[in-house]
Amino acid sequence: MKPAAIFIAIFVAIFVPMFLSLMPILSGERWRAAQERARARRIAEARMNARLLRLNI
Repeated sequence: MKPAAIFIAIFVAIFVPMFLSLMPILSGERWRAAQERARARRIAEARMNARLLRLNI
């Protein structure tokens, strides 16, 4: 087989299932909710880091 065909086969086998698994996440409401949860998690982590810095730990 040609190296290009092997590369394309590997690419399709790896990246297409990953892309298809992300499709429901990318749809409107669920995507927005996931973004909000991630934002809240980052804010909570930043607050914890600020507390630890104030306590000098």
